Amino acid sequence: MQGGYLLVETHPAHPGLVRIRTAEQAPAEPLNDDAEAPRLRYAARFVDLSAAQMHAHELLRRHLVDVDSRLYRADAITAVSAAASIGLTNRRVYLDPELAADPALAEAIARRRTRRQRAWRMWDAIGIGALLFLLARLLLGP
Repeated sequence: MQGGYLLVETHPAHPGLVRIRTAEQAPAEPLNDDAEAPRLRYAARFVDLSAAQMHAHELLRRHLVDVDSRLYRADAITAVSAAASIGLTNRRVYLDPELAADPALAEAIARRRTRRQRAWRMWDAIGIGALLFLLARLLLGP
């Protein structure tokens, strides 16, 4: 289990694509004044970076373009909401001010978290139902 930073970047030369990458060191505060440089949209420190990367990929798997370069065909709000809604221990280090001001980001994060909690509750209910079934079989006999 290795800690590190999960970063979401866009590039002006590739509209509609985002890159999810990792770093061991905290990213420097982006200047975003170079029109040809990648633009940092989100950065968060995770205790288990490989698990965070796996969760981010799982949430964006239907948008995958290139697995080797970790490129996804999604807008910045979709990618940032996926990274921000990961249910692992993390600390947000940076959020692009342009995205922070957009109310669609908060709605997308809440929607993803609600969907994940609903799935957890469903699997918990299935597990409880299976245990009750086994207990009934044990008490009532075959």
